[in-house]
Amino acid sequence: MSTTFGNVCLALVTLGVLTVMALATTNAAAAGSGEQQFVTQAAIGGMAEVEMGKLAVDKASSPDVKKFAAQMISDHTKADEELEKLATGKSLKVPTALDTEHKRKLERLSKKTGADFDKSYIQDQVSGHKKMQQLLAAEATNGKDADLKMFAERTLPTVKQHYQMAKQIEAKVEK
Repeated sequence: MSTTFGNVCLALVTLGVLTVMALATTNAAAAGSGEQQFVTQAAIGGMAEVEMGKLAVDKASSPDVKKFAAQMISDHTKADEELEKLATGKSLKVPTALDTEHKRKLERLSKKTGADFDKSYIQDQVSGHKKMQQLLAAEATNGKDADLKMFAERTLPTVKQHYQMAKQIEAKVEK
């Protein structure tokens, strides 16, 4: 009888250990998916800024838009490189191409010229930087990974500045 009792106890302990391990794995995967989602969204947003900026440097008619676009290329390239270094150090995947949404925006924008291009580009910049502010603020406040949280905190003021600059230029090109 003691052998049966011992086997039952061993089985219960084993089941308990396996349950704890399964819960830990599930929690780690859930936390990891949040980090991966942030990296993916931030990287695609940054890549889109660089690609749209390159297009604007070539196609914009407004000197203000061209200057803004050049700054977007510079600032977002730096942020993208920093994010990639952080993410790869944590074994998180960094996208190497734009998603469908941003590809469509880039394609639509590439067909425009002159003042129409300037207006569309700046409208995209206003909405894109507003979304990026929300993403970074959420990560800075709720992020679980300290390094990604710090990246969001450091990057957010620059994105807020870009948003304000885009709003100012938007007011000029809307006239």
